[in-house]
Amino acid sequence: MIDPSEVRPSARQLAWQRQELTAFVHFGPNTFTDLEWGTGVDDPAVFDPSELDCGQWVETLVAAGFKSVILTAKHHDGFCLWPSKYLPHTVAASPYTGDVVAELSAACKAAGLGFGIYLSPADLYQEKAPGGYYGNGSPAVESVIGEFTYTVDDYNRFYLQQLHELLTSYGPIAEVWLDGANPTSSAQTYDYDAWFDLIRRLAPDATIAIGGPDVRWVGNEDGFARETEWSVVPFAAGQMVAEQTAPSVAGPDELAQADELRWYPAEVDVSIRPGWFYHASEDAAVKSLPELLDIYRKSVGRNAVLLLNIPPDRRGRFADPDVAALLEFGAAVREYYGTDLVLPATINVLDLRENIEAGQQVEEFAVDGLIDGAWTEVARGTTIGYRRLLTLPEPIAPADVRVRILASRAEAAVSLSVHFDPVLGSIS
Repeated sequence: MIDPSEVRPSARQLAWQRQELTAFVHFGPNTFTDLEWGTGVDDPAVFDPSELDCGQWVETLVAAGFKSVILTAKHHDGFCLWPSKYLPHTVAASPYTGDVVAELSAACKAAGLGFGIYLSPADLYQEKAPGGYYGNGSPAVESVIGEFTYTVDDYNRFYLQQLHELLTSYGPIAEVWLDGANPTSSAQTYDYDAWFDLIRRLAPDATIAIGGPDVRWVGNEDGFARETEWSVVPFAAGQMVAEQTAPSVAGPDELAQADELRWYPAEVDVSIRPGWFYHASEDAAVKSLPELLDIYRKSVGRNAVLLLNIPPDRRGRFADPDVAALLEFGAAVREYYGTDLVLPATINVLDLRENIEAGQQVEEFAVDGLIDGAWTEVARGTTIGYRRLLTLPEPIAPADVRVRILASRAEAAVSLSVHFDPVLGSIS
């Protein structure tokens, strides 16, 4: 019988969870063509940022409280933001004479911000270019990648070569993000085992996200985790029992089908704008403070890490509306959620945390407030995990608060703090 109470996070997963806030940066030809999905045959000459300033990105993110940033080094269109030696479709063929990956890596290192890379498995350039590798049906042959040898086909060799470039030239790497989207019509098998092996060898502290073994996609791009979000996830025959988009991925029904359990926490990705790449037409549609705080409570506050996308504009800078929204959001998170209030202050948010180094155990809990001399239940929930933020329907001013664990897989160490968020309930 598999015991979910005994599953623990790795050191890299624990460090990843404690970040809480990670930034995503979608930047490339789409920024200049006004597309969301590139074609793969876009002229590299369109990529021409006039004032690229990765320092401005990093300065803004640090001020807003983010702990790391992930750059789309290569999106589905196959254009590389570094001068890769394995193809011509890179910044080296554009009017821009620099290396975006190097510039962001250096800015992160100087500021103490973690740096991650997004390397799309799908590649429209390699699919469409004469002699391209994607889906060409080549046989698997022994291939040398740096000091390592893998038996792979042409595209997987190419992908490993690009991974090797990024992991050896731009480190340290905090996270490698593998998008699950597949915009191509070609049949191409990805040799994930080879990819993961190379990442583990070259960047052992990096989490491998979404398509990887360390971190899973929450199942939507709305910014919300589930009300009941488990980090202990059931697998059968090496695959998750449930689809990542399922309402429940680790409930009793899923556990009953498992032959293996893994610590596999959720990452919540959402953009600060309607689109993932910059569009001037969306300058007035940047998410408001109430919207961002709602996302924070329903991602970080539901046992997940928030991956918030901020797309640079055609200058190569974060646009003014985005900067203003980020700085306001960071200040609000620090002020409203960074300090445990002294009771009997007025409160409207309960902040619960499990010691996840000892696993995730709580299945159901209630919180009581001491109001007018009597204990009154003010909230109830299911999972806690790393952090659970529960909002109250109305503010209260209790003399004390307490947690009651109603169901648990094993003994759990739970802490409770309280906050007041004056913006709560103000989403129009």
